[in-house]
Amino acid sequence: MILQLKTWLFMAFIYTVVSTAHAYTDDDLGYSIDIDDGYKVSRMYGMTMFESNDSDNVVIIKNWPDLTLEMAEEYLLSGYQNETMAIVTTGDIKQQKVENGSGLLVDVLGIFERKLMRGLAAGFIGDNGQGMLVLVSAADADWDAFESEARKIATSVKFNEPLAGPDAHDWYLMLAGTRLSLRFASNDERRREDLYFCSDGSFVHRLSTSAMKDSESGSAFGFSTKTGSGSWKVVDGNVGSRLMLLYSDGSEESAIIEERDGRAYLDGRRYAIMRNNRCR
Repeated sequence: MILQLKTWLFMAFIYTVVSTAHAYTDDDLGYSIDIDDGYKVSRMYGMTMFESNDSDNVVIIKNWPDLTLEMAEEYLLSGYQNETMAIVTTGDIKQQKVENGSGLLVDVLGIFERKLMRGLAAGFIGDNGQGMLVLVSAADADWDAFESEARKIATSVKFNEPLAGPDAHDWYLMLAGTRLSLRFASNDERRREDLYFCSDGSFVHRLSTSAMKDSESGSAFGFSTKTGSGSWKVVDGNVGSRLMLLYSDGSEESAIIEERDGRAYLDGRRYAIMRNNRCR
């Protein structure tokens, strides 16, 4: 789930210090959370991560638009495990109210890189359709001293009106869980571009190129493929909706996205909307 934590805790991040003493606000996503200035904050893969400067305490917020209570409960109960971490629930899931929203909260136990951790996991849904997963954790030896603060942090989430407008919201619902595919062919070259959009805000971009070249000595065939991944979102602007791709290497791409006769266009290029087999 806790869910799509996957490699979150083990990515290389560029850190900046939280600029406010007691609150972090994300106007784009429409939420704020109370967390002091003793944490470093970084953002990647549709996630915001806070790490304490003085301890192993960690707060992770994973954006999940249109999360439902049923989906949140399923992921909280299922836990998560891979080669480097395992997280399981250790208590009953309880309902939790937050400002302009509500959700579920549960105690968890985890192992991160052979280190025993304890914490809280939550799934919150805002009144304006926002959704998020929250994990607050500390080293097992530090949990008793940190638990009261952890519960205050987890339940301090406040939802407000996000900057993304209604068209961007509709595009999210249309794209999440689908694949956009574009194929191009000329006399000697073929290209295929696929964008896989996942409901948790992550994406995979795959570009394949093949070409046949003739020369006096004969013909040569070449094939190459390039794959990238990161987080995606759609924002509304003065000239329509724009798809934003934020790659894990820090680069960004964007394109005007529009619908014509039931088909999707990115900067005027027509993409087929197809089945997505890369997202769970």
